[in-house]
Amino acid sequence: MRSPHQRARALTDRLVVAAALLAGLALLYGILGEWDESDVERGPAAPQRGYFATDVTMTEMGPTGRPRYTVHAREIEQQLSDQSVLMSDMALDYHTTNLGTWHVTALNGRMPEDRKSILLTGNVTVTGAEDRGGAVIHTDHVNYDIDGGIVQTADPVAIQFGVHELKARGLHAMLNTGTVKLESDVNGRYLP
Repeated sequence: MRSPHQRARALTDRLVVAAALLAGLALLYGILGEWDESDVERGPAAPQRGYFATDVTMTEMGPTGRPRYTVHAREIEQQLSDQSVLMSDMALDYHTTNLGTWHVTALNGRMPEDRKSILLTGNVTVTGAEDRGGAVIHTDHVNYDIDGGIVQTADPVAIQFGVHELKARGLHAMLNTGTVKLESDVNGRYLP
């Protein structure tokens, strides 16, 4: 038989264990009770962005004070990770000295940190000045070198000159001189 002191000691130990268990359960309930699905991150975090603007027009002036090129975009967004600028639903007007204005449209554009080129993707159309023949180039991707006025792609392209059409894979077009070089698989249709 236990002495009254041992029984009191065993009862006290049980009460301490029960109180600790209750406190632990209350703490666990408090933590889990405030837990919400929206607090949990799933997948990689979205890249941090710098500035964001809608319905944007940007113009770079040339050394003569006249516009060199003008970019219109439905949205632009700077990516802080690499300082690039993403554009959507965009149009670009490149002004040449002797050959008028080339008009370029695309669903998306990406300008890297150095701001010397724009990668255009999605339904890209390059249209020459109407008074210079109005050549129209269609493709899905082009790299536009701003300083050189050069449009390049390795993708399939279609070029229209009025009723005439050329198809090829790859293109190197120098907009300042109006020179177009088709890389391979060139096929054409010339109607009288």
